[in-house]
Amino acid sequence: MTKNFPDKFIRKAIFNLLDGTTVDGKTINCFDSRLSAGANRSNYYLMSLQTNLVDNDNKCDANWQSDIRLECVSIYQSTGNTGSRLMADNMADNMRNLLSGTITLDPTANLTVNWQKLSNYTDLVTPSGTQIIYRKIAILDLYIQ
Repeated sequence: MTKNFPDKFIRKAIFNLLDGTTVDGKTINCFDSRLSAGANRSNYYLMSLQTNLVDNDNKCDANWQSDIRLECVSIYQSTGNTGSRLMADNMADNMRNLLSGTITLDPTANLTVNWQKLSNYTDLVTPSGTQIIYRKIAILDLYIQ
């Protein structure tokens, strides 16, 4: 049996876990690669680069080694109080807690997450003329059968 390409099922499972969660009294939404028009542009989760490697070592069927970059983004206007990385840190803690168990993919996918690991937090600060953007970037590694 040919297995489904896992990307859309992974994004849907992550979206269902993260979208609409509350961190420090603020509702945090999740977006796929970019924000939609009219979205709250202060604090959000972003699902970015996804990669897959087919593991053909299984005699029955190929498995997937997948990963996805997850960004915790917090933006402050650069006039007055420029904020801090605290909100991005708290969003990263929330994301880590929500992804501490194994995610469940849609049953129609015919795919099962065998193991997962959230790691490699990168802390980026991007000042611009009008904003300061704080980002925490993590990688969710998955092995899928």
